[in-house]
Amino acid sequence: MTTRSRVVRTAAFLIFNLVAAVVIVEIVLAGAMTMPSVAGAMPRSVRLLFQQVYRHFNRSIVQFEPACTRYDAELTYTLKPGTCTFENVEFSTELRVNSLGLRDDEAALEAPDVIVVGDSYTMGWGVQQDETLSRVLARASGLKVLNAGISSYGTAREMKLLDRLDTSRLRTLVIQYHDSDAIENWSFREHGGTLPVLTAAQYQDVVDWYQGQRGYAPGKYIYRLFMKLTGLEAPEPSPTRMPPVTSLEEAELFLNVLQGGRRTPLDRVRLIVFEAGEQIRPPRSFLANVAVVSRRDGQPRFLRELRALEVAPLLEESDFYHLDDHLRPHGHEVIGQALARIIAEAPVAITVGEAPAP
Repeated sequence: MTTRSRVVRTAAFLIFNLVAAVVIVEIVLAGAMTMPSVAGAMPRSVRLLFQQVYRHFNRSIVQFEPACTRYDAELTYTLKPGTCTFENVEFSTELRVNSLGLRDDEAALEAPDVIVVGDSYTMGWGVQQDETLSRVLARASGLKVLNAGISSYGTAREMKLLDRLDTSRLRTLVIQYHDSDAIENWSFREHGGTLPVLTAAQYQDVVDWYQGQRGYAPGKYIYRLFMKLTGLEAPEPSPTRMPPVTSLEEAELFLNVLQGGRRTPLDRVRLIVFEAGEQIRPPRSFLANVAVVSRRDGQPRFLRELRALEVAPLLEESDFYHLDDHLRPHGHEVIGQALARIIAEAPVAITVGEAPAP
């Protein structure tokens, strides 16, 4: 056999194996996207890879689904009044939305005792209407509770939304925090207590971008991974970038919005804050630092008396979907019941389970 033929045979062998490997990886990824139990059975490191592929290349995002959301000039978007179906591979849910664009009934808008603000975790991404933590809280406490959670809202938009709501009988405001809120809260501070939002055209561009990520063609996952890892793919739309902040600065940004983010002060309202997210082991130090900052000299009474609920120790990995980073119904049940217990208690000093971190 000549040297040339050996080179050709070797090259053909390598190309064949490369193509075979690419095909196998594509089949495995495509299978995991349609059969989440496959991802659930994998070691954590492999499951995390599947989750990233799902979130970046496959997931329907409710705030960019035209059937479920509408543009809002002050808040960028709210949910669209009426009914829509929001689904991904691990769930199919019905959203019943009232006239103010919240996932709750019309009666809940009238003088609620408790309002719960937050993002997709509060809204109930992946669970039915009656399974949300707000409904669990209402059943457990016997109070009138309004679910004011909207996917991807940070603290600044949550406070602006609160200005639209009937707070005449509001005695308890529950605030669900996610670490992604820091971007919005930082932008609020940098713009002197105002929050820039997208124009209708900019919002539509983002909707179109995300809609374009849906669907499947052979080789999609390998191609998209290659483009992302090599930096050749256009970045996902994100109107705001921020420098790194410490955990203490993150808490300061959050409390700054609570003080200046709405027209009416929260002086007569009891605050309960909890953090929801996929990171439960180890828990973050955000709430511990909220406690530190809220006790500083000069802080208003409603901040000094806020209660913080650590939900991470109450949750297990089984409370989350295999691919999605959102809670199953049992996770909502656990948090709703814990909130009901706190509301039933007399106000006491803040207690959190983690020492503050720099």
